[in-house]
Amino acid sequence: MAAGEPGDLGGYYFRFLPQKTFPSLSASDTTSRLRQWSMLGRIKAQAFGFDQTFQAYRKDDFVMAFFKDPNVIPNLQLLSDSSGQWITLGFYWCVLPFNK
Repeated sequence: MAAGEPGDLGGYYFRFLPQKTFPSLSASDTTSRLRQWSMLGRIKAQAFGFDQTFQAYRKDDFVMAFFKDPNVIPNLQLLSDSSGQWITLGFYWCVLPFNK
């Protein structure tokens, strides 16, 4: 199976959309509020598309497929707690138990 092909990921295929912009995050009112709460530069929006209709009853499969997808792993950026720098998800992530 080639990178980015759906497989054991619930059949979902994700694609990174780097050209997608979020003008509301750069609006002066928004940046003022982010600065007020020390979040300016610490929040980022990224867009990914997927190839199926979202089914709420399959939400867990969807989330797991997203974080394991070969198109998401090298592109999803996270803010590092230790360095304060933006880093990619990479290949190291963990699954935390979720109790309802």
